[in-house]
Amino acid sequence: MHWRFVTALVATVSALSGCAEFTCTPTTIEVASKDTRTRMVDQFRGVTNDETGRVTAIREEKLVPEYWVSDRQGHDYRVTEEQWRTAQPGQPLSVCR
Repeated sequence: MHWRFVTALVATVSALSGCAEFTCTPTTIEVASKDTRTRMVDQFRGVTNDETGRVTAIREEKLVPEYWVSDRQGHDYRVTEEQWRTAQPGQPLSVCR
């Protein structure tokens, strides 16, 4: 019984420590420039059977825009489309760090 508690505790602590990298620390920067970039995303669309009867995945590659701003120190920050549209060089902007 004791080992189950220890195992559950270790699993919980490991899971919660993994979330630390996804937290947002709001920071205000002065926008130096803004940029759009495009990346390709592979999306799962479903499954089908091929001519031999094997199950194969149907996948679709899609181009997705990303919105970035840079500060005066040269650091890039990914922002939402709305933040990107309102961002103006020389003006402050709140971003996640």
